[in-house]
Amino acid sequence: MPQLPATSQHESNPRLLAPPHGMKEILAMFGDHSEYLRPDGALDSKWQSEFLATASSPFPLLLAWDRTRYISRFACHRLLSEVLTAVFHTIQEQGLKATVHSFGGCFAFRQQRAGSKLSAHSWGIALDLNPETNQQGTRGNMDVNLVALFRSAGFTWGGDWEGRTRDPMHFQFCTGY
Repeated sequence: MPQLPATSQHESNPRLLAPPHGMKEILAMFGDHSEYLRPDGALDSKWQSEFLATASSPFPLLLAWDRTRYISRFACHRLLSEVLTAVFHTIQEQGLKATVHSFGGCFAFRQQRAGSKLSAHSWGIALDLNPETNQQGTRGNMDVNLVALFRSAGFTWGGDWEGRTRDPMHFQFCTGY
């Protein structure tokens, strides 16, 4: 089963960061949006400049919403940029690159698609992969080795959820939320 190395040239130790459990721990670790909301309910760009950084992939990621474009960098929470960079390098090193068909996004300030609270994407602590074959509410077809790799880095996989909330494209760095 693939595992994220305890140390790599991309991060001193990705296992030092433990995923938070529940809203209180998420806010304590990743920041409180309520302090950055504009009167119209939009998120002030100050939150993004203070809390976001860039993760990179050593191989190009096809954008799910624009299949004519590829990216190699994306915005995520600054505390996860090295972890996510290490995960994508490990995907390449372990020959799992072919299991990543498209990138569905990471940071997006929005509500959950099947709920009323903020999505974990709102903190840049979640990402979606291969959304075209892993729609919410389905079992999807996410590669088990890719799932195992993300789990070894502390991510929860949405494919384990039940019913209409099951989200096999989704990986998030938190539990109990």
